[in-house]
Amino acid sequence: MRRRILVIALPLLTMLLLALMVPLLAAYAADRTQDQFVGRLGDVARFAVLAEDAIETDETATLSSELRRYTEVYGGSVIVVDANRKPVLVAGERVDGAAAEAAVTRALTGATTEAPDTAWPWRRHDMLVGSPVGRDAQVLGAVVVVAPTDSARADVALRLGLMAAVALATLLLTAYGVIRPLVGWVLRPVHALDRTATRLSSGDMTARASETGPSELRDLARSFNDMADSVEASQAQQRELVADAAHQLGNPLTALRLRVENLASDGVDHDDLEPVLDETDRLSATVESLLHLSQVGAIQVRPEPVDVAALVRHRCQMWAPVFADLEVSSPPSVMALASAEVIDTAMDALLDNAAKFAPGSPVSVTVERAAQDTTGEGGPGTVRVRVADRGPGLHPDDVAKVGARFFRGRAHQNVPGTGLGLAIVRARLADCGGELEVGPASSPGADPTGGLAVTLVLPAA
Repeated sequence: MRRRILVIALPLLTMLLLALMVPLLAAYAADRTQDQFVGRLGDVARFAVLAEDAIETDETATLSSELRRYTEVYGGSVIVVDANRKPVLVAGERVDGAAAEAAVTRALTGATTEAPDTAWPWRRHDMLVGSPVGRDAQVLGAVVVVAPTDSARADVALRLGLMAAVALATLLLTAYGVIRPLVGWVLRPVHALDRTATRLSSGDMTARASETGPSELRDLARSFNDMADSVEASQAQQRELVADAAHQLGNPLTALRLRVENLASDGVDHDDLEPVLDETDRLSATVESLLHLSQVGAIQVRPEPVDVAALVRHRCQMWAPVFADLEVSSPPSVMALASAEVIDTAMDALLDNAAKFAPGSPVSVTVERAAQDTTGEGGPGTVRVRVADRGPGLHPDDVAKVGARFFRGRAHQNVPGTGLGLAIVRARLADCGGELEVGPASSPGADPTGGLAVTLVLPAA
């Protein structure tokens, strides 16, 4: 928006400068032309007095010497003719043309010379000034001075260059010294609103826009805050609904399981009750997962530096008895911005999925820190925790759906689980500024079409 406002403001400023400069330049060019015209009128009047004696006495030496010196100094040419249009003297370059003939005719008729056109740098023309020669009402001849306008045009061109330079300097100084700060001041509330929206989208539901600035932006900030309040209230209601539903379902499920177990003690065949107990346990696990999911986002998480490598090694030690082959590759210490509880929850979910969906296959856990932030902004980079198995993996169409709530792969519908584990992990990582990546394992020695790799990506401390 800053660029757009500058694009609008600079042409307007340019038009304003042109509106001031063009009349000034035109006035200067007209004055400079008039000054030269007046000077040439005085010269023609003086030559007319000298030409009168020369025509009457046929003594042209004095006049010829005078005209020669004049043309050497000022350039151009001077034409002196008698009443019959016969040339008496011609000093300088002889001028033959319609303009000179017209000037001679006008002078012989006694008419005054008209004001010349303004001398502009891009128009090359001479100034013709004529005067009749005579005594009383008798016209003895005419004098015409053909004066070049090079000097006047050079002065106008110089003034044009100076005014253009001043205008350009004024434009640049105004753009960077006035318009740019002014635009920044106008857009400051917009930038503040953008930062607030960024905080809100990153999960900080307490972010609110400052209702300052122009009335239009105050109204926008007020509407934005109302929207944020509505979103926060809606999320709180959703969390409360899920938490209340999970809590209300928990007690009946517990009572149901106790009653089913009592039926077993009353002599009912245990094989008939086993599926009911399994489904009850599955419902209980689902309710518990929903309760955990409802708590995501309820409290603003403040990530702090934690040793991810140590936490991952500890969780792998706890899960080691479950796997026949669990390989852990980790440096001694890797610090990331997260929380110990988030790392433990995520590792439990990932290792539990590897044990359920790839039973008996080797599992590798890798902790590494990116060499440098790939954005080029000199940031601290990321920490990646990768859990890969060599099991059957997922169908390619299912990979993009991993992490969605209640999602189960098409080949794992009969495997126990709620489909909420990775959804909880993804949400908890988002609270810490991290993300979840899912893809084929592609481990060395493994079938390239098999295996699954789930990676936790955390901001490095």
